[in-house]
Amino acid sequence: MNFGQFPAMVCPWLENGSLTPYLERQRDALKPINDAAAGLHYLHSQSIVHGDLSGSNVLIDGNGRACISDFGLSIVLTKLGGSTYATSGHAGGTLRWTAPELIDTQVPEDEDNPLDVSPTPQSDVYSFGRIMLQVLTGKIPYHYYVREPQVLSAISKGMIPKRPGRELVTDRQWAFTQRCWMPVAGDESRPDDDEIVEFSGQELVEIEQITL
Repeated sequence: MNFGQFPAMVCPWLENGSLTPYLERQRDALKPINDAAAGLHYLHSQSIVHGDLSGSNVLIDGNGRACISDFGLSIVLTKLGGSTYATSGHAGGTLRWTAPELIDTQVPEDEDNPLDVSPTPQSDVYSFGRIMLQVLTGKIPYHYYVREPQVLSAISKGMIPKRPGRELVTDRQWAFTQRCWMPVAGDESRPDDDEIVEFSGQELVEIEQITL
């Protein structure tokens, strides 16, 4: 309190900044993936959807632990008629990490009443798959596209990021990231929170055993 007219939310300072520049300086196995998975699992267990998960709002502390931040697009799910209520702003998320179902490139039939597309736990899982790819490769999704319109064009055509080399991403890891990017209306569903926590934990254990 006492920061002004309204209460303020104060967050701890995380020394290593956001994930994207952190990965340019240091690669730290799968710890950020495991931490992000646990954070996302907790949010969803509290009926909260982040809605804007990207390399800019996963922050790294002095011990290399990752924390999810920036809840500007977060929504609280309610059971009142299956509706959702926005808790804050409605600005767009970061394109390279955003689920395609949240990117409406079609002109609405009724321009006075455009379709309201809200983030869901499934769209958070899609973004988590992008975070996982970024940590494994050290590069942002679609890093070979310099301009955002190129990224938008690729997403609108259903093009996922190119398969990295196996020295960076194993077949098992690549298969799991692709599951995170499954179309919401497709035959196969995206992993749930328990699955991403279990998978990232298993991968971390295997990496640590290899480095011993």
